Amino acid sequence: MFSKDKEEMLRYEAAERYEMDYVSHMSTAELKGEERGIKKGLEKGRKAQALETAKTLLKMNLSVDKIAEATGLKTEEILQLNIS
Repeated sequence: MFSKDKEEMLRYEAAERYEMDYVSHMSTAELKGEERGIKKGLEKGRKAQALETAKTLLKMNLSVDKIAEATGLKTEEILQLNIS
């Protein structure tokens, strides 16, 4: 033990608990951040795939309404696609 002084020991134990709580909170925050990042990445990927599908369907002369129904995109988003 560091000291036989009871007050000193209580301060040490409190500091140790604080450090353990801090590490635990940081670990939890990191996991939540990773989960949010993964979710956001998947959403961006789905959106990109829907836009690529919409471009292909536009080139096939499918109606904007049908493309919106098939991809889940808004008609405004489809109309903004630049098809060459």
